Amino acid sequence: MSEPLHTVTRSPDPNDDFLLAVVESASADFLVTGDKSDLLALHTHRTTRIVSARLFADLLDH
Repeated sequence: MSEPLHTVTRSPDPNDDFLLAVVESASADFLVTGDKSDLLALHTHRTTRIVSARLFADLLDH
């Protein structure tokens, strides 16, 4: 059985807060998104880097 997600209220768009709760719960290294005005503007959430698909692909190439 999985645990319920923590409540997160950090994104400028409240509809995106669940994504931050998911990456927090999963201890994800990256959240890859195209949401420039909201999620990408945060840059990080706890230990998770929030990056564009282009930047993530560049990081994989190195």
